[in-house]
Amino acid sequence: MEKVDPQYVYAASICASGGVGGAVSVFLAALAAYQLRCPGEEFWRRFSEYYARDRSTADPVEKVSKFVLTDSCSSFLRDIKVGRVRKFSKHLSTVSELISSCSFRQLWHLASRVLDSDLESKTVVFAVKMGYYGGRALGLCENPLPPDIPIPVDSRVGRASLNLGLVSAGSVEEVVSRCRNHVVSAWRYIGEKVGVPPIHLDTLLWALQRTETLSSALARVSTKQAAEAIARFQKAILSGWEERE
Repeated sequence: MEKVDPQYVYAASICASGGVGGAVSVFLAALAAYQLRCPGEEFWRRFSEYYARDRSTADPVEKVSKFVLTDSCSSFLRDIKVGRVRKFSKHLSTVSELISSCSFRQLWHLASRVLDSDLESKTVVFAVKMGYYGGRALGLCENPLPPDIPIPVDSRVGRASLNLGLVSAGSVEEVVSRCRNHVVSAWRYIGEKVGVPPIHLDTLLWALQRTETLSSALARVSTKQAAEAIARFQKAILSGWEERE
């Protein structure tokens, strides 16, 4: 399913021209992919196009910083976003090595430490997911991400958690701001039950809210496989909900 995620498609395009340096750029861009003035898919489309045409520098930090400073999607908190990216100036070789060796647990801890953010921070976890997309697009990393890396809790995950009855809250905003630990715990439990690391469930939840992406993903598997996967997912959801009653 991840290969029909537009974010993966754009990451793959960047890596096709930039190699491991492109994957590092994808990781860095993910650090700035929040509080956007456009949908996330639009941000990644713009960055992919910018990456393809920009020849001013090969340095990933400078390339991503220049994009964030000039792109209208990133206008809110622009200086803070660039500051986050620039914190990795001294760590580029390490990021490159960790992506190339598919050492994403180490990348997760590095991102948390450099940004001085907790390990469950949405920005930290999402950057690791996009770094993984880069490694996978390069054909380096096919194994799933470690199960202890949590799901990135954004509005889509919050909405799904609320609609499925995994949390009780008055709004999606409340879920994201006040119930993050509970949401992370619930999806970790569900991931264990279905045998899928929770960070990979993020793509499924996103696809369930986008009919065209879900259709494309289901077209890649048989009807039986799809039915079995949905049944396992449903059973895990119900099990997680009952356990919290």
